[in-house]
Amino acid sequence: MGEFFVYSFFFGALLTFFPVFVYIDFYLDAASNRGWFSLSAYHRLRLMKGYAQLKQDGILFHLTKKKAYLLPFSEMASARKKFEITKGFQPWRFHQVLELGGADDVRMCMVAAAIRVAFGMLYGIVKATYSTISLRNNVILYQETRLRASVQAATVLNGVVLSMAFGKKIVEGIIKWTKDRRSTALWKRRQRNSQV
Repeated sequence: MGEFFVYSFFFGALLTFFPVFVYIDFYLDAASNRGWFSLSAYHRLRLMKGYAQLKQDGILFHLTKKKAYLLPFSEMASARKKFEITKGFQPWRFHQVLELGGADDVRMCMVAAAIRVAFGMLYGIVKATYSTISLRNNVILYQETRLRASVQAATVLNGVVLSMAFGKKIVEGIIKWTKDRRSTALWKRRQRNSQV
């Protein structure tokens, strides 16, 4: 019986501090107005996949054939704050390939060169903050008109960070539920007093 607790403690500590790599793969084709995305752990265990479309009032995310969520442009700032979970997520990889048309046009060649220079400047800034991150940027020019982009980003975290993020979300949910309950109770009390 004592060995069970020793092994449980050992494997629990291992899972708590063992690094977890989360990958986000994204492919955008402007001609079809779609961006396909996939979220996976260790680039093997798929957690979520779907595609996004740009609409007049926001971005429509299709997660399954029957489930779709609209993110209005007016709520994007508040949605970004909701996804700021914790600082324990360490960036690990950011690779991108940009495909552009106009290989015969000198202006497009200059645009491609400017993109490479801008990414090179950004590379130095990011590497100063996150020395272990892998950064790559490629621009491919084609003769036919096209605008496509593929991005692979990855972050590394561990069980401590996941539990902190999960605990933070639970506390935020409890606080929101308490505030909603208080406001409902206050509204009912005022309604009762107005009837008297």
